[in-house]
Amino acid sequence: MTNTSEPVPTGVPRTLRAGLGLWAALGVFLLVRAVISWADLGALRGRLVAASGLLPERAEQLARDLLVANTILAVVLALGYAGLAWLVLRRHSWARIAVSLLAVAHVLLLLLSGSWSASNLIVLVLAALAWACFWRRETSEWLAGDR
Repeated sequence: MTNTSEPVPTGVPRTLRAGLGLWAALGVFLLVRAVISWADLGALRGRLVAASGLLPERAEQLARDLLVANTILAVVLALGYAGLAWLVLRRHSWARIAVSLLAVAHVLLLLLSGSWSASNLIVLVLAALAWACFWRRETSEWLAGDR
């Protein structure tokens, strides 16, 4: 097992650096999107009242519950992307598979939700680009190189 206090390995390929940046950007985007969604609490409450006929008090609680769940998911995903990307940088090749599986699960969750929005499109593009960078030949060779 690699000591986490070791310096970052040298000779990190550009593709891996780009992938790290993209995973970080995705995590930050998810967190910013979650924070911004709280500013829209009143509109969400109004949509719940209009769409389902809930009482305003019940709609308020449901809107808060949805935003809390959304925020928790955003934090978990952001931490997962950042932590696994960091482990790839430490040359733990299994972490590349794990971050790929996390991204696949995230994308499937978006697709199954049926919500097609600009922000979901940004998530899909960032995840696809980061994944592609992490699976480029240069990254694979670097991960398989001398330790």
